[in-house]
Amino acid sequence: MTFVFYCVLIQISFTIITSLTYSCSLNSTCGCSLNSVSLTKIIGGEDARVDTWNWAVSIRIRNAHTCGGSLISPELILTAAHCLNSISRISSLSITAGSIYLSQIKQQRSVSEIAIHRNYTSDTYANDIAIIRLSSPFDMNVGSLGLICLPQNIEEYPSKDLTVAAIGWGKLTTSIDAVSNTLKQVTLKTIADNDTTCLRTIKNNQVQFCASAQDGEKDTCQGDSGGPLMLFSNDKWYLAGITSYGIGCALPGYAGVYTRVSVYETWIKCFLENNTHEKVFYLFVFYDNSSQFLMENKNTI
Repeated sequence: MTFVFYCVLIQISFTIITSLTYSCSLNSTCGCSLNSVSLTKIIGGEDARVDTWNWAVSIRIRNAHTCGGSLISPELILTAAHCLNSISRISSLSITAGSIYLSQIKQQRSVSEIAIHRNYTSDTYANDIAIIRLSSPFDMNVGSLGLICLPQNIEEYPSKDLTVAAIGWGKLTTSIDAVSNTLKQVTLKTIADNDTTCLRTIKNNQVQFCASAQDGEKDTCQGDSGGPLMLFSNDKWYLAGITSYGIGCALPGYAGVYTRVSVYETWIKCFLENNTHEKVFYLFVFYDNSSQFLMENKNTI
């Protein structure tokens, strides 16, 4: 028994964990956190450092974390449609930001309206994208808040075999119901549409793409939905995808599926520019502060 234990210690002592640090200019208007991001290749992911991923938010129902989201302006959150599709009362929603810990609330806001893409399909998770407008903007000068950069509508963005990072407070294993109190980060690779691991899960490769780890032991899970999948490019972090769905969590042979954000550049701009004329062409649900339903517009283009 003693000899076996000694051999294990020797093996561990020679294990090399590689890491890569991503640094960007603090003068950037988006895609740059207060602290540099360091990603390792630890199986299953790792805790995020304090004051990194400054655009990460927790979407809560009755103050319990349910999904992630990304700050794209001081008052707008980009997330997954399936996170909001069953919400009956907007008063149950709140958004927290500014901390990597769910238990540490630095800034919290209620929600004034939600918008779900009119072509969202719950059967296939196609167009799994939604926007939340806060009742009042986050104070970007308090705590470590920042905005994620949005990609342009480039064909097949992101391309295959790129290193990307996913973050979230989701479950660490399917056998445990509790979400993580600490924000987790994991390094993945984008997968070609015709790869077997992607073909088994993806439904629409125009608006979705796959990402996974070669070892099959790193993935997003329940509670990570709506959170960002990010690509570091031109010294900034870009929102390449939104965590959408998968078959189990970290199952070998099954890649995770993410909403392809670049496809929705025009749709997102409507909200950033507060273009109410264009918004009516999408499924858009308005609520007042008392959470009473006001209008639902399902006009088609």
